[in-house]
Amino acid sequence: MSGTSANPFRFSTIAHRDHHYLSPLSPSKAQQLLDSLGDGLTAHDVVLDAGCGKAALLRELLERCPARGVGVDINAAFLDRARLEWRGANDRLQLFDCPLLEHPREAEAYAAVLCVGSVHAFGSFDACLRTCFDWLKPGGRLLVADGYWKQPPSSGYLEAIDGTLDEFATHADNAERARTCGYVVLRTTTSNDDEWDDYEGKYCNAMMRYLADHPDDPEAEAFSVRMQKWHMAYLKWGRATLGFGYYLLMKP
Repeated sequence: MSGTSANPFRFSTIAHRDHHYLSPLSPSKAQQLLDSLGDGLTAHDVVLDAGCGKAALLRELLERCPARGVGVDINAAFLDRARLEWRGANDRLQLFDCPLLEHPREAEAYAAVLCVGSVHAFGSFDACLRTCFDWLKPGGRLLVADGYWKQPPSSGYLEAIDGTLDEFATHADNAERARTCGYVVLRTTTSNDDEWDDYEGKYCNAMMRYLADHPDDPEAEAFSVRMQKWHMAYLKWGRATLGFGYYLLMKP
């Protein structure tokens, strides 16, 4: 392998260049979740997208309700893409390139928070639940999504993804953790195999096409090895082992 990127987000940016949502989520399921999340939001409400990526979900939520949106991420390339694709008024969407816990928060509590695949921005799933509970107004809603174990992971899979057994819990455990934190669980759902295959297929395809078009990239060999290892781990273990759950929660 050769070359070490000065940009720690470069691999992810390339691999996600064809993704609309940066998670295994279909448009139809996204719309169902957004319908539930955005119900009753007004022009006085502010919605936070924590670790927003390209802010696709936030932008689609703002298209169906009059609320304002705040997106926070540390990948500037994703935020640039979000700005390019946003067709609404600029005063309705603010995007901040900074660590989540350092973003300029609104004076009023948030009416809703999105955190889809980004609980690491808070430190952990439980930290996400606790912090969002503090940031939400009474009756506010949190749509949080994170991985869960469909079955106990093999040691080979954990080694391949550089993961740990305690990194995730079960789907039921995730919902129970939200209840224990004080939330009312409004609805839950999970990514199905087709959504996972679409996400992982685009992830691998985007990288391998990029490398075919840029054989002289100094990171080409390292990126190729990394992607092939990741995709084979998904096929061999991940598809049957790692799930992705969505939890729509309300602060009483």
